[in-house]
Amino acid sequence: MSSFELERIIPLDFTINTDRCRLRCPSAADIPDVFSATRFAGFNDGMQWEPPDSIDELDQPLRDNLADWVAGTTYCLTIADPTTDRLIGRIGIRRTNAAKPTRSERANVWNLGFWTHPNYQGQGYMTEAAISVIKFGFEDLGAARIEASYALWNKASQRTLEKVGLRIVRYIPHAFQKKGRWIEANKMEITKQEWFNLRASPNIDRS
Repeated sequence: MSSFELERIIPLDFTINTDRCRLRCPSAADIPDVFSATRFAGFNDGMQWEPPDSIDELDQPLRDNLADWVAGTTYCLTIADPTTDRLIGRIGIRRTNAAKPTRSERANVWNLGFWTHPNYQGQGYMTEAAISVIKFGFEDLGAARIEASYALWNKASQRTLEKVGLRIVRYIPHAFQKKGRWIEANKMEITKQEWFNLRASPNIDRS
């Protein structure tokens, strides 16, 4: 592990507080709400993972999330109600070159992904969380660029990414497969300089 990475070990009790949410490490207490989200028709259509057949199938993904957190390759955060600690959604930031770093470590690029429980969609929670996680990526993880992709039909994700400052950089005709069919997507990104320029003249739409 490089000295750069040693300076950025994030403890499991790390939290980010926003106006309406608390972002924290996932826990077993989240599993019933994650499972209930997957029971909504179409919930998983824009994601590469499939809905589980039973709630027990979510135990291993939780263990994987915690292992990746400790390894410093992915930080998957539960977006929770600060009063009840109930899950509102999930947002994760993953180092894109964790498995095969190049000499320049691809300029320390991280990838953003997220979902909101259907019971909380359309209320601006994800925009609020994404602003804080992008800030975390640039200021705490030392990211030089943060990327994200969304299925072309997923206009809600597109609006969220646009609100927090990402711009479309590439069309991906074969992003991932779903039910045997290729899903088209757009790739978006924001650089560290672009992010700090936005913060210097606040114009992020948080609605």
